[in-house]
Amino acid sequence: MNFGQVLTTIEDYKQAGISLETLTTLINDTFGDWLASQGISHLMMLGDNTLCLNVRGELKHTNSATGIRAYSRFLVISLDQVAEEPEAIADALKCYSSDGDGAYVWIIPDGYMAALTPAEQEWEAHGGGYFSHESICISNTADTDTRCLLEVLYEDPTLDNVSCEFEVAAHRSVHYRLDKLKDENGEPLIAKDAPVSYKITSRDARIVVQGSRILTSGENSVFASFGTVMAWCPQ
Repeated sequence: MNFGQVLTTIEDYKQAGISLETLTTLINDTFGDWLASQGISHLMMLGDNTLCLNVRGELKHTNSATGIRAYSRFLVISLDQVAEEPEAIADALKCYSSDGDGAYVWIIPDGYMAALTPAEQEWEAHGGGYFSHESICISNTADTDTRCLLEVLYEDPTLDNVSCEFEVAAHRSVHYRLDKLKDENGEPLIAKDAPVSYKITSRDARIVVQGSRILTSGENSVFASFGTVMAWCPQ
């Protein structure tokens, strides 16, 4: 896939007499996933010969190209001037930073950390074993660092919801054992044996979130189950 194919398809639609509004819809439907992979959130025909591309990122510097005008978060393209060199659009997109993949808000509705048995607590105190816990993994593919807020929402109305913040550097990931998180007094942040939901909000970039859980049970914790799930995002 390349921008030459996109421009050729636009021209085919125009030759078929399709209206600009319908053309815009069809192009986004046909090429939407690929455009997103190029950092473009939406394509819009502004006229018979003018195309606008919304970019998921901010303009870092300009790159002089015939027929392409770069603005803070979008490009305006004169189709007749780039028809012979469509990949100039790809070069122009390199002038923008990336807001990253994923979304700004993620929710894991099903959370639960089982309390350790006395034997498991003893083994853990001496550095052994792999026991019941939950984790969240966050990937930041953006060109900017971001700060995330983790909110723990309890089902039990007698428990106060808690939260914490953490950084995720650009083009990095973080993995948090939720049973290891501590409050300001050094106590576990999240209560055991309490159904919860988790909400993760990124302030500065789109992120991707995954949750996982391991449950151990049985005599000497000989049985273990493991589950992992992508979090849900409203976008």
